Amino acid sequence: MNLTRGEVIEQLAAQRKEGECFIKSWEAGHSFVDFDLIERFVGKSGHERALEGFELLDIEQMWQLLIDLDPDKLVRVRSGGNEFIEWVWRDSEGVEKKNVYPFTPEGIMNIVDDEFFA
Repeated sequence: MNLTRGEVIEQLAAQRKEGECFIKSWEAGHSFVDFDLIERFVGKSGHERALEGFELLDIEQMWQLLIDLDPDKLVRVRSGGNEFIEWVWRDSEGVEKKNVYPFTPEGIMNIVDDEFFA
C-alpha cells in the first residue's frame, strides 16, 4: 500500500486514538523506518515520497521501542513528582556521559533525534 503524505494525514485524523503521539513510518522500497511526533509529521511540508505504511504509537509503546533499539542505558526515574529519562552513554574516547530528558513525547524524540539521526 503506497500512500501519499496527504493520504497518511487523512488516515491519521480518522485512526488516531487518545494518547497516540508518535508515528512510525516507512517508505516504499526502503528498509529505513522513521519516527516522529504526529504534530511534527503533519506540520512538515515538501515531503511527498510515498509511504508504504505507518503505525501510531503512544508514549509507553515508543518508550519500549526505544529501549529495544538503543544500545545505551536508558532508565526512567522519578524526582520531585516528575518523571525523567537518564541516558548513560560513552563518548568517542570512552568517557561515560549522562543526559537527562523529561519523560514526555518531546523528551523521547530528543533522544531519537540525538541517538539515531545525529
